[in-house]
Amino acid sequence: MINFLKDLINFFKFKQKETDYKIGFFSETNFILQYLKPYIKIRQKKDKIIIISFQDIKEEFIDQKDVFVFKTNFFRELVFLTLNLKFLYSSTPDINKSIFKRSKLHKCKYIYLQHSPVSLTMIYNKKAFNEFDAVQVISKFQYAEMLEIKEKYDLKTKIFKSKYLFVKEQFYLKKKSKRTELLIAPSWNSSFYKLNCHKILSKILSNKLIDYKIRPHPMSYIKNEITKKELLDLNMKIDESSFINFFEYDFFISDWSGLFLEYALLFNRKSFLINTPKKIVNENYKQFKSSPVEILLRNKLCKTYEIDQIENLINDIEKSKKENQQTKQDINVKEILEKNFY
Repeated sequence: MINFLKDLINFFKFKQKETDYKIGFFSETNFILQYLKPYIKIRQKKDKIIIISFQDIKEEFIDQKDVFVFKTNFFRELVFLTLNLKFLYSSTPDINKSIFKRSKLHKCKYIYLQHSPVSLTMIYNKKAFNEFDAVQVISKFQYAEMLEIKEKYDLKTKIFKSKYLFVKEQFYLKKKSKRTELLIAPSWNSSFYKLNCHKILSKILSNKLIDYKIRPHPMSYIKNEITKKELLDLNMKIDESSFINFFEYDFFISDWSGLFLEYALLFNRKSFLINTPKKIVNENYKQFKSSPVEILLRNKLCKTYEIDQIENLINDIEKSKKENQQTKQDINVKEILEKNFY
């Protein structure tokens, strides 16, 4: 009841101020905000910006008078259905399939900004981008997919190429002098925990006295793939920071997470991937001619290992450490990225 009353007051304040703005951003969570941050900073230099969020925002560069947070689903949906802006930027897909809907009262252009370098067909729901007026693409792979999506569904969506500014933003993160040797950050829905990859890694790393942390995907907790207690019972240290800072680690292990692409874009070097079953959200990706970037570049940007080869993976990390390869760029990785990403 308290949240409802707060949202009621907030909604009327929002409507009173809404006409003072032409540009808006929908930042569903603070996680998504990290990807929107560089674009918000750019637009702030030219326009007054209003921000809609489902979580409280505490960022020094954002004026709180421009932020409106809604905690109840009734007002979350109402604010979108009555929205009166010229442009709304978002990194939340599936518009009109959830609380996030297009305005029923006013004409507003909806622009999608990428929060991941991954495939637009395999990792997102069917028709996830169909209701957007414009969609950003950050690589040749996403561009090819959007061309096919546009043709397949006869869309008028504008496709625009631009750099993945999130990567540039990461270089402003504080780099700790004392680093942890290894980060393990698997995706969700990849059977990583079901196949006991975490237990195998825990045993090997403990025996070798390698300092590491594990960072489960939030959906792994929500879907009960793993619990914090299970990890702590294995004496696994958990990275519980609100956002990954890759600069705190020397090496990176994952499975089918798109983080391996971000890691490559950040450091121009390879991560270490375990070949669990593919993470597939949309089986219809097979109907498209364009292959997902996660599949095409997996063995080019990473070293990959079967589950029964996890010990070999750790041995290769130890070898890289002895040869002082932690911070060295891979020329081949750099060339692939420069050729395929904008």
